[in-house]
Amino acid sequence: MSGVADFIRKEENHERQLAEFMQWEYVLKQEKGSAYDFVAKDTSKIEAKFDWDSIKTGNHYLEFAQTSDNKATWVPSSFALSADEADYWVVINEDWLRMYRMDHLQAFIKESRSGFKVKETRSGVNHNREGQYSKAYLIPFIYLDEVCFMKIPSPVARNPS
Repeated sequence: MSGVADFIRKEENHERQLAEFMQWEYVLKQEKGSAYDFVAKDTSKIEAKFDWDSIKTGNHYLEFAQTSDNKATWVPSSFALSADEADYWVVINEDWLRMYRMDHLQAFIKESRSGFKVKETRSGVNHNREGQYSKAYLIPFIYLDEVCFMKIPSPVARNPS
């Protein structure tokens, strides 16, 4: 089984493929808490989420908080950080690349979040260390597609042959 370092390396390769395809500048040396992954030619900032499991579930896992201390304290993460800095939110899996204007997505979530299921990851699963968890809204794409302004076939494969 591959480790966290292998996972991070593969995801970075996916991000670089996406940057090349979209002609975006890939932000080097991202750290935990970075609010965007790419900068477009017009200086727009873009956060991308490779949500591979969404093909099976039909939902986007929109993370907003995480903890590394067995749920003693939760801190903002992913969407909660990007909402203030990124201009666009991209969700990509092996089927589709979907792009959202951050202000439209924020308004949609604020208006609709009471109807979303909140999901919490399990510790030690999907590259989470023991004591590490995240919280997210599970949002069906059938609803997200209403606020999506661009949906194209995915230019990135999870496991290229």
